[in-house]
Amino acid sequence: MDMTTCGICGKIFGASSETFCPACHKLLEIVYEKARTFLRDNPKLELNARELAKEIGEDERLINILMIEGRFENRDDEPGDGADRKKKKLLEDLEKNLSAPARKRAGITTYGNDRHGAGKDR
Repeated sequence: MDMTTCGICGKIFGASSETFCPACHKLLEIVYEKARTFLRDNPKLELNARELAKEIGEDERLINILMIEGRFENRDDEPGDGADRKKKKLLEDLEKNLSAPARKRAGITTYGNDRHGAGKDR
């Protein structure tokens, strides 16, 4: 097992791929729950890390770590909002581009078509 230094408290601990020691990981989970609850209860507020940390009484550095990890989603990512429509449109565009006629126009073939000449003029 490799030894690594915790990114929060600086303690050395054994971990395979973790960045934070178990104690700090638990602390991050507690801070995340507090922040998530606060943001859910105050959806109209737009706060930066410093303001959110002050509101919930936690260290700004912990909020920044959670943000870097991508633990807070943008409100646009909630179901039913614009993000779902964007994802659906991207999926439709992808399916359209991957359809057989589009592949043929782009000159994209499968291994079988290349190898055995299926679909080629004989």
